[in-house]
Amino acid sequence: MTSLQTYEPKSKDVIGDFEMRTEANHRRQMRGELAEEISRIDNEMFKDASRVCPKCGGAMYAHGHSNPTSYFASCGEVRIRLHRLRCTACKHIEVPGYTLIPDDGISAGLGEKMCDLASKMPYAKANDSLSIQHGIHISTKRYWKFVQKEAAVVGDIIAQEACALYEDGVEPDTVNLAGDKPLIIGIDGGHIRGWKTNPSFEVKCATIATGSEKVSGKRRKLTDRIGYAAECSVEDFRKRVSTLAIKSGYLTASERIFVSDGAYWISKMIADWFPDAIHVLDMYHLKHKVQGLFGLTAAGEDAVLRDEALSACDCYEPSLIIELIASWQPRDAGKATAQDELVMYIGNNADAIRNHRLVFIHGSGWIEKGVDLMISRRLKNRGMSWTTNGCSHMLPFAVLRYNRQWGVYWNKRKGLQLDAAS
Repeated sequence: MTSLQTYEPKSKDVIGDFEMRTEANHRRQMRGELAEEISRIDNEMFKDASRVCPKCGGAMYAHGHSNPTSYFASCGEVRIRLHRLRCTACKHIEVPGYTLIPDDGISAGLGEKMCDLASKMPYAKANDSLSIQHGIHISTKRYWKFVQKEAAVVGDIIAQEACALYEDGVEPDTVNLAGDKPLIIGIDGGHIRGWKTNPSFEVKCATIATGSEKVSGKRRKLTDRIGYAAECSVEDFRKRVSTLAIKSGYLTASERIFVSDGAYWISKMIADWFPDAIHVLDMYHLKHKVQGLFGLTAAGEDAVLRDEALSACDCYEPSLIIELIASWQPRDAGKATAQDELVMYIGNNADAIRNHRLVFIHGSGWIEKGVDLMISRRLKNRGMSWTTNGCSHMLPFAVLRYNRQWGVYWNKRKGLQLDAAS
């Protein structure tokens, strides 16, 4: 093969050229109008600026314009020059209009698009998409730095309020459920692959619902959900979950229900920090463990014993489940170890299994969906690995989107002061 393979489209858009030229003209026009608006505001700031030097108190006089400054907006790059003032005594130079230009030179409107793309795909792909969709070319490193900085601005409100509550005694604003609604809290986590030689780590997730509505038969759908995810220690997560629960109306709820997969740290957290709550074990995880022990291809007596154990799960009988599993005679040492671990797991969560008789919620799909949206979709894609720092840059945006606060944040960030959720 002496040349690169070329590809010919089967059809051509006869007005495609007009579309591209028109779009380019619109962007060019918008860049011109944006430059004019920046220049207008700069002139006003220059006229209103103090003529007294902030360094020495000397007189300040006009001193031409600054070097060209880049401002990246949704329409592309705008290069502008701003009025300068110079002190006749100490030669200090002031540029009043510099406050118009963000430190990173990227507008809030473009920043929203960049963070939206970066929270859905790798930085290199997000940068390519930005180039294709908006004709804007920014280095991947600059892209990464902007997202990192913006994530710090979004911050972790729950972590801040937990610190204020447990260190300074400042209670957060709370929702009053007036004893009419239950509070259902799901706790789970997702293991993230570490980057290079760093070990994997767990991102912990909490999902809270304060309402439910009937769907069909005995099935109910949880409503009014909010979520939270963080990479932190168990101790810090306990404080944050309790803060989030209090904010969501834990103290005034008609019922307080925790749903978990039975992990030891979660069960201990609920027992120690929420002794008045009803803890229920996610039955999907229990059944999955039972099926994993016997195997989906089990036959004969093994299959009969497996089905009986699964039926006992549906009846919420931990003692019967343990009895059935303990009576099994595994054929290898590995299965025997797994059998002992499952018996211990069921014993540790016996109350959480029996508690299903007291509540109306038995499924965990809503919890898994929260983990998927806030953790898995961005952080657990094939081939991905992360540092804890890099992971922390993604979580604020995922939580914003899950809680339907994306539009609220970015509208305020762009100075629109609107409260319409995305």
